[in-house]
Amino acid sequence: MSRQGIRCLSRAEAADIRSNIPIAVYWSDVDVANWIEENGFPQYKRCFLENFITGRKLIAIDASSLPKMGIHDFEHIKQITALVRDLLGIPKYLIKREVQMRDPRIAYLELKRRTGREMDSTTFNIFLFDNRHFFPQKRKSFSH
Repeated sequence: MSRQGIRCLSRAEAADIRSNIPIAVYWSDVDVANWIEENGFPQYKRCFLENFITGRKLIAIDASSLPKMGIHDFEHIKQITALVRDLLGIPKYLIKREVQMRDPRIAYLELKRRTGREMDSTTFNIFLFDNRHFFPQKRKSFSH
């Protein structure tokens, strides 16, 4: 469901939601701008719209990208990056590559930043299967 109203979810979106991938990944630039406004930063709504920040692009937002968008208040930068991490469930780590290889969910979100038909149809479960050698599934143990 879009923040603007009800819309049909694609199969990929529905599958990702079932896999606990945040729906925000699929937000439009208007959805993201409304979210930033609703979270106490109405002065930056236009910045997000002018930079066409969609849910996929929101994944890449960090303290170094906000000044390039016109957001220079250091406290606001810290607050907005924390909001983005909380929204997407991204932990705060120092080394991004290390995080990706430790957490398949973060690696998937990083991949979802890309656009195109193939990426639109890729789901978290497909990603896990295709990358099973990097992220082996833990076997369930049964006790008798």
